Amino acid sequence: MRYARKSIGGSNPPASVFTMNEINWKIEEPNFTPKTVEWFWALGIMAFALVVFAILLKNYLFIVIVALTALIIYNNNRREPEIINFHLNDDGLYVGNKFYAHDTFESFWIFPAGKSEFVLRYKKHFAPLLTIPFHDRDESAIRQILSNHLRENEEQESFIDVLRKRFF
Repeated sequence: MRYARKSIGGSNPPASVFTMNEINWKIEEPNFTPKTVEWFWALGIMAFALVVFAILLKNYLFIVIVALTALIIYNNNRREPEIINFHLNDDGLYVGNKFYAHDTFESFWIFPAGKSEFVLRYKKHFAPLLTIPFHDRDESAIRQILSNHLRENEEQESFIDVLRKRFF
């Protein structure tokens, strides 16, 4: 029987091949805040006011845009929070069904205690940081796996991320 991995050859791989570092965790969708009935009423009132304003201006395209925007916001905010599965091993990171290979990134940073997030910096210069939440108890295992493939480089939380966590 042949092995598909490039680093393993022959029919008798070394025992170290079977001791793959890996960790699995599940996190409820971060920053999910359930919306109250009053929030939905406020959305409806604002959308209605904008539609009346668009009718007064006879701007029918604006009516369509407001109605579609209100429907999209309504549908996105009435759903239940999603449970996201994470899997980190020596091959890369799986976020749900999406795979990110280690060679896609140039470095990682685990934020200090209390934030329970780590970020991965893409090799592409204009790509945003990939921020991944985790449980505090998994920090040492995550650091061990990532440090085998990427260098650790301190990152600062962006202004956009601070605003997103605070208001959205």
